[in-house]
Amino acid sequence: TQLTELERSAISIILLVTATASVATTSGFRSVFVAFAAPMLVPLALAWALVAWRTSNGTAWGLAGLVVFFLLFLVNLGKQTSAVFLDACRFRWGQQQHTEELARALERAGEANRAKTQFLAAASHDLRQPIHSINVLVAALSLRDLEPATRRIVGLLSSVNQSLSKQLETLLDMSKLDAGIVEAQKDVLLLDRLVQAHHAATEPVAQERGLRLELASAEGLQVRTDGALLTRALSNLSDNAIKYTPRGGVVRLSLKRDGHDALIEVSDNGIGIPTEEQERVFREFYQVGNVERDRSKGLGLGLSIVQRLCALLGIDLSLRSAPGTGTCMTMRLPLVEGGSVPAATAPRTRPDGLRILLIDDETTVRESMRLLLGELGCTVFLADGAAAAVDVARVHALDLILSDFRLRGGETGLDAIRAVRAEQPGMRAVLITGDTAPERIRDARAVGVPLLFKPVTLDELIGVLPEGVQ
Repeated sequence: TQLTELERSAISIILLVTATASVATTSGFRSVFVAFAAPMLVPLALAWALVAWRTSNGTAWGLAGLVVFFLLFLVNLGKQTSAVFLDACRFRWGQQQHTEELARALERAGEANRAKTQFLAAASHDLRQPIHSINVLVAALSLRDLEPATRRIVGLLSSVNQSLSKQLETLLDMSKLDAGIVEAQKDVLLLDRLVQAHHAATEPVAQERGLRLELASAEGLQVRTDGALLTRALSNLSDNAIKYTPRGGVVRLSLKRDGHDALIEVSDNGIGIPTEEQERVFREFYQVGNVERDRSKGLGLGLSIVQRLCALLGIDLSLRSAPGTGTCMTMRLPLVEGGSVPAATAPRTRPDGLRILLIDDETTVRESMRLLLGELGCTVFLADGAAAAVDVARVHALDLILSDFRLRGGETGLDAIRAVRAEQPGMRAVLITGDTAPERIRDARAVGVPLLFKPVTLDELIGVLPEGVQ
């Protein structure tokens, strides 16, 4: 009663505000709140009651009751705040658990993807060795004068082997793209040249399937891209259209300008793709209408590879299709103006008279390659490792080293090439491998040695050989 009304009011406001603020600071711990707020507000209510009893002031009685009511209100509010706090903690904990589960799932998916890449690399290496030997021997036979009946047999054998080689090449493409070791070598090129060359190479395949391959090509459209990778993507689109177009149908290949972009379209009047399946066709090993796994329709990797190649080259890929009306795949590339287009490569001459050191640890591969290179007019020296290769280099002048990448005893073709170059500095070399392991491919690329993948075709082999010795 010694305090003035103003002083009592100020103290009451301070205590009420402090108690109210403690609701938030002690949320989740209701007992702590009660232990903090009750010693402040209960005495405050008693003080107002004492003032009311001594002065018979009705207002003081009202304030005492109001403090008690406010304390009960704060206790209930603290209870609700505690419930909200606990719910938030449970949600946060559950979210953290889901995040950890998602991270583990992503890690498992990454491990599965790496395991798939390693499996493809190992399987393709083991299969490529014998297929490479068959390919080389068929190529050697094709260079000889054969009777018509024998040449037909050789042609059929070559066709079967090419089909198998193409499926392995598809697996290799996926392995390299997933490993991130494919690098685009971009240059300015004329799209009409590329499209017309692709049309000329693909038309016989379409005719054999009873299809008509039409071409409509604008001229003078220049882009900056990797011609080899773009051709591969275009080939996959054309192969897909040919596979899913019934005999008597039409596949159209067109190149046109659309503003500042060039459009390459591959369209057909085949079976078409339902709307709900149009996203799935870009998945690995997914095929529309091939539940029986017809091998003539490939492995279901073509569009997956196209999608990856387009992403690598910065090309916008789109699909337009409907069941029964066919499919149109479109690649959109930005045009460049005024670029310098490289001149066409002159035809290569037969590599007669080359002295080639062939390094491979498998006898069948060495002998088959020796036969093919002999048919091309080359002199071939054989070695199964670095030591034997050095012995040859000390005796014979060489023009080229052709070496397998992975040799016995932990040796590699790079080791053998370095050893030979120590005897004959600057010696030109080419690696031939069936190994698709990403780290080994990176090793070869890092030292600048050209790399061919088994099975090697005759054209690929001639392409890396120097001009013949006159």
